[in-house]
Amino acid sequence: MNNYYTLIYLCKHLNFKCKSAEYQFSYSPHKNVWECYLTKGEESFRIIFSASSTETAIFSDNYRAPKKSNVTQFFESLSNYKILTARLADNDRYLYLEFENQKKLIFKLFGNKPNLFLVEDGKIIDSFKDPESFKGLDEPEPRAPKTPAELSDSWSAKKIITKTEPKFPRQLIDPVISEFDLEDKAADEIADITKSLVKTMVSNPEFRVLESGEMCLLPQKVLPLPDRKTFDNCNDAVRFAYYKTSAERRLTARLRSVKPGIEREIKKTQQTIEQLESADKALERAETYEQYGHLLMANAHLRTDGGTEQITVENYYDDGKEITIPLKPNRSISENAQLYYEKSGDAERRVAEAKKRLKGTKEKLRDLKNIQQSLNEVEKIYEFDDWYKENQDELRRLGVLSQQKSESALPFRKTEIDGYEVWIGKNAKSNDAVTTTAHKEDVWLHARGVSGSHVVIRMNNNKEMPPKTVILKAASVAAWNSKARGSSLVPVIVTKRKYVVKPKGLPPGAVRVQREEVEMVKPSSIST
Repeated sequence: MNNYYTLIYLCKHLNFKCKSAEYQFSYSPHKNVWECYLTKGEESFRIIFSASSTETAIFSDNYRAPKKSNVTQFFESLSNYKILTARLADNDRYLYLEFENQKKLIFKLFGNKPNLFLVEDGKIIDSFKDPESFKGLDEPEPRAPKTPAELSDSWSAKKIITKTEPKFPRQLIDPVISEFDLEDKAADEIADITKSLVKTMVSNPEFRVLESGEMCLLPQKVLPLPDRKTFDNCNDAVRFAYYKTSAERRLTARLRSVKPGIEREIKKTQQTIEQLESADKALERAETYEQYGHLLMANAHLRTDGGTEQITVENYYDDGKEITIPLKPNRSISENAQLYYEKSGDAERRVAEAKKRLKGTKEKLRDLKNIQQSLNEVEKIYEFDDWYKENQDELRRLGVLSQQKSESALPFRKTEIDGYEVWIGKNAKSNDAVTTTAHKEDVWLHARGVSGSHVVIRMNNNKEMPPKTVILKAASVAAWNSKARGSSLVPVIVTKRKYVVKPKGLPPGAVRVQREEVEMVKPSSIST
């Protein structure tokens, strides 16, 4: 939704829509969302800006009555002033709304921290997010165009595409490589195809929202990916993608916070039931132990030396055949008989207890499956919120949700990135806790070559990797929480927890990594 070529058409739409429109007010109805109310003649409408790094978007929308309480308004100095123009930076994803009072709004539509700045005379005087950190700074400058790289046939097709056109939509690279068989083509040919596709996006686009929820400007006949819907203009396509597919992604993240726990608890409960149902075998052992006791008592008059470990006697339960019974050395035959009576009684009590537990465990399994079924019927975010509120206590009772713990009592920090729980070590001892507590399929990250926090992305026993955006954000957090925080780019190790070992004798926080990949990221903190 925030690709440069998409923004070209969005900016044209916003310039047409907003030119001469009068700013009324703006506020934030939800976290990371800014809404601006404008009037133009008899028409009132809104500009929506999503400053979420995973759903960065800007578009116009119809008027809707704003919330009237518990909201903060922004940029009141713009009230009743008209917009002169909307324009896009020549080579970057900065979009400008310029006002007749010489002020302008600059939308930063990229990176881990999208934002909106109010600028006057080249200085930031306010911002949508974290204003105290930006006030007084120079307005952000667009990046200069990169000098075209000399291509190499040894590069991957993906690298050749991005070197040829750094602004090429990242979500379309893999489909383009597949559709045009680029892995088997020379670098110059890949570059020519890339330039041709860019020319198509600029001069002859189709505004498509794919089944995947991604935007695509390449026509269906050029890149035949399945469409969810096509539109006459870019703004309507972005608005649809934001409201529809973004909501689906948010719902997926919410479902992922609960579903694996329910599935895990169902599996564990089913295993418990299998174990309890097999407890009847203990009755056979109880009967055997009792017979051993009787047979030993019948032969209690026999003498054994102190080291005797077994005795062979006549088994009157089996037509007088001989049977060998294990003994505890240094115990008399009668004392051994008493031990077998006790073991028989213990086995019988375990069977009785298992039968009692079996009924309750089957009831728990029934309740887990009922709650799983009700969750499977959830299709909207608001339905999930209602479902969670209604079932939170039940989820806790069933063991899906652990009892709430004080965050300060935890040996490490916890946060969330796009629906994934993330652990961050506080110090060397805390790093050990992060790594030793993590599951083998969790993703483990650490700034390479410097001391810093161990960071873990919780995977709920999922053997797959999380989305690349999640990995990069977590890597940025690992870089921030390291001695390399001041660097512009930091190499960060990314691996599964199962490839991280701690041999005996290593100091707190020290580990060895058996297999790793490295991501280069900009250090970034994250709000918890």
